[in-house]
Amino acid sequence: MREMGATDVTAQSEAVVREFFADLASALNGDNVNPYRTMAENVEFVVTGQTPLSGTWRGMRAVMEQFLPVASPLMGRAPGHGLFPLEFIAEGNRVAVLARGRASNVLGMPYNNTYFLWFEVQGGLITRYIEDFDSSLAWRIIFRVHLE
Repeated sequence: MREMGATDVTAQSEAVVREFFADLASALNGDNVNPYRTMAENVEFVVTGQTPLSGTWRGMRAVMEQFLPVASPLMGRAPGHGLFPLEFIAEGNRVAVLARGRASNVLGMPYNNTYFLWFEVQGGLITRYIEDFDSSLAWRIIFRVHLE
């Protein structure tokens, strides 16, 4: 059995992250797809900033039981919503993605943020996910807080 070279690891890591985005798009379009199936059971899931949704969750169970039940009700649901990758930069098991979000809050106000996402992949699964974004936009639109 041949050992994977750096180019192979890079290509595999990027393919896993691209699969995550494809699954997320399918799920948001109503398909019966688990968008988190590419994440390891022991994933480290980080949302940066100082918002009520910021934090670190260790393991998919924590993501599913603690993060998603708080985050999901804050977002509107409409055709065309999603997280759309613009650029992938991959090296070894690390993949950086610049993405654009198209969404709304529960009142229908547009929430179109820009995201920097960091992924680490091991054994064909995402083991670390870090999401960074304009948190002032989240405060204003998602949490409806007036900022001075």
